[in-house]
Amino acid sequence: MCKKYLLLLVGFISIKLFAQETAADSTNSKWNFSAWAEYFIIPGEEDFFNPTFYARSDKLHFEGRYNYEDRNTASFWGGWRFKFGKGIKFVVVPMAGIIFGNTDGIAPGLELEITYKKFDLYSESEHVFDFSGKKNNFFYMYSELAFRPIKAIRTGLIAQRTKLFESDRELQRGIFGEYYFGRFRVGAFYFNPFADDNFLIASFSVDF
Repeated sequence: MCKKYLLLLVGFISIKLFAQETAADSTNSKWNFSAWAEYFIIPGEEDFFNPTFYARSDKLHFEGRYNYEDRNTASFWGGWRFKFGKGIKFVVVPMAGIIFGNTDGIAPGLELEITYKKFDLYSESEHVFDFSGKKNNFFYMYSELAFRPIKAIRTGLIAQRTKLFESDRELQRGIFGEYYFGRFRVGAFYFNPFADDNFLIASFSVDF
């Protein structure tokens, strides 16, 4: 397990160094980095940790993930950022990724963010083509519809379709809340509330 986390860390450092070198070649490029940690608390199953690292400029987008597409599986992503709109603002990021571990494959993906005043919609999706055969291909989707009553608080509804754990539900729904303080953010995401298969995700992130 330690070797897998080390591999992910090395990949993230490589992404960051590449981004810094790219930024040095363009004085107009400003890069932002962030690290996310999510802890899945699932009744009847083993809890697990899902770290994600981001490197973004105005145009380029890189990600490193672990335990995202599948347990004990890492993925690295690259994409192009399109930003447009004034009153309603859009950020669209088509991406491509390589996946390895329990699941090995490649995937096209898309991240989308729409903001309007205190409301926003965030969605990420991908279609994994598994090298082991077509029967193991799958589509993943995660979405948030959020409202910010004040700058420090973001809350709303969530939905996802995932392969990470066994469930009879094709689509899982829930609620979430996040609190922002400086460069940090903490959050709680509660899926399938009041149902027997409910579960909780605790999250923490930092920008640097």
